[in-house]
Amino acid sequence: MASIAVTSSDDDVQEKKKHGRLFTPLFYFFLWCGCIFSQSMLVSGFLNVVLSTIQVEFQMSSAEAAMFPSNYDISVAVTVLLVAHFGSSHKPRTLGIGMILLATGSLFFSLAHFIYGKDNILEAKDSEKNMYLCDSDSNADSKTDCIDETMGNSGAYALLTVGSILIGLGASPVYTAGTTFCDEIFPPQKVSMYFGISYGIGALSPAIGFILGGVFLGFYKNLGNPPEGLTVDNVNWVGAWWLGFLICALMGYVFGFLLLFFPAQLPECEDVKQKKLELNIQIANTEEVQSQTFIDLLKDMLPLLKSVLLNPVFVVIVLGSITDSLIISAFAAWLPKMVESQFGVSSSVAAYITGGVTVPGAAGGIIVSGLIVKWKKLNGLQCAKWQAYIGIACIIAQLGFLIHCPTVQIDGVNSALNSTCSQAVEDAQCAARCPGNDVYEPICLDGVTYRSPCIAACTEYNANSKEFSNCCGRQDLVVEAGACDTNCKWLIPYVICLFLIMFLTFLNNIFFLTANLRCVKDSERVIAISLQSVSFRVFGSFPGPIILGAFIDKACILWNTNACGEEGACQEYDNTKIMVVAVSIAMIAKIIGTILYFIGWRLWAKREDSASIAYSDEVKGGIVTNTVTVEPEETGEPEKNGDLDKVDLTDVAL
Repeated sequence: MASIAVTSSDDDVQEKKKHGRLFTPLFYFFLWCGCIFSQSMLVSGFLNVVLSTIQVEFQMSSAEAAMFPSNYDISVAVTVLLVAHFGSSHKPRTLGIGMILLATGSLFFSLAHFIYGKDNILEAKDSEKNMYLCDSDSNADSKTDCIDETMGNSGAYALLTVGSILIGLGASPVYTAGTTFCDEIFPPQKVSMYFGISYGIGALSPAIGFILGGVFLGFYKNLGNPPEGLTVDNVNWVGAWWLGFLICALMGYVFGFLLLFFPAQLPECEDVKQKKLELNIQIANTEEVQSQTFIDLLKDMLPLLKSVLLNPVFVVIVLGSITDSLIISAFAAWLPKMVESQFGVSSSVAAYITGGVTVPGAAGGIIVSGLIVKWKKLNGLQCAKWQAYIGIACIIAQLGFLIHCPTVQIDGVNSALNSTCSQAVEDAQCAARCPGNDVYEPICLDGVTYRSPCIAACTEYNANSKEFSNCCGRQDLVVEAGACDTNCKWLIPYVICLFLIMFLTFLNNIFFLTANLRCVKDSERVIAISLQSVSFRVFGSFPGPIILGAFIDKACILWNTNACGEEGACQEYDNTKIMVVAVSIAMIAKIIGTILYFIGWRLWAKREDSASIAYSDEVKGGIVTNTVTVEPEETGEPEKNGDLDKVDLTDVAL
């Protein structure tokens, strides 16, 4: 031990002199945690919160906006293996480059607002006539405006698409190169503590993203005073959604540039490596991996990949968990919008509700599942059994999505035309002056919502009281702006059910991870984790938001349509249809996943029974016929000194 310290001391001194003591393990850990915080707050927080607001500003459908979180997932899945291989030579620099890419992608999101963001339709009008009264001389139809809008929306969509891809590329090294380097610079006895802190930060960051996102959406988009008559509850309100992306971009650039100056190895790395050897902890040969070409690496992986894919228990369990990934990603993207539509709350309040419920529910599920596994000392087979029964509980809980509110009744859309108002509009010759479907400034009369004061034949507006009068030919009628209140009282029960759904969904997290690791051989665990991660993103996280977004579009009852007849963002939804969509997708996916969990559990149980029979016959010295002897390593459970007669295949704890 002493000789090792003396031999490496000169090199340590030179490294310290060369790089200074700024580049210490603790400083790296601080920067890595900053990267995790930025990435998690951006992707799991801000991006999910602002999708509906981006739709309004750039007039996109839900299916179009769903591509942004999906682009992130697919770019991570495509690049994670490349980053793990080619980025292993200089992990801090790889992480730094990744954060710069992530920051650039986040900056692109902000730039989309500044370059292509349009003034609200109200901003172009005089404050006293900005609500399109029936006596207004304004003409909302303009072919030039239509062309400019189309080009602007295309440019914004392209910028946001590139931004989401860059964010995915930049996020890849955070949990690959970043985690590996942390393991190399901290002693084995302490590294788990640092991992716990870092992943705790990763779990807390989305909640902060939801809260800050809600705060930012409460500010007007340009951080100035909104136009007269435009409030945060108005469907045309566009909050300062871009502010969160700008903050994440600044943090990403700071952390990224600092990591670029980190050395590839710290003086502590050799000490840590020596301690691992003393504790008989396996160390990856980084130099050997670096000397391989990517093709050679793939060739080495093929036998392991084949073995894992031919493991029916692993395949079935992963397929079942893909359905969970699809549900989680789909509702993470669109749950704020669903709450906003169902309960008539602003985007800011919807962000508070979803963030305040889903993040604690998910975190609670993960923590409780970890405690159960540790307390009950569950092995892989037992975890697979828990997965199946938790799936049944989750199916029951998802019936909470049946809770919904009545749909807003819009005159001439999903409600019969009011003959009195129709006659008043015709008598006042409002048809030539009322804007088309590109303007939605609803007002409520007698329990029915009108698309604009002009449609309701309102001729007067009081800017001080923000009230309309002389509507529908009734001079005594005074109304305020805004759609009719559905008087829905189901928000609290919905929130409780939502918390339970999130808790049970993430309660499966540790059970799945344990079962996934234990159903394969020790030598196959790395490739198994990589394969399940890619499968989750390609078949779950990528299509989830797109599928749910496309079905939400089908529930639209009133589209924003420009002068060219092109549809933009949806203005009102049929709440019953949204409920049907949510229940159908969640229940179908979860039922399929639970069936697969049961199949995986029973296949594993049969494999364990076969192994136990073979083991019993060998111990008794009997003649074994027509049986297959399964080595302990094939079950994925840990061996004890490599001796078959010392392994109890029916009760191996995690």
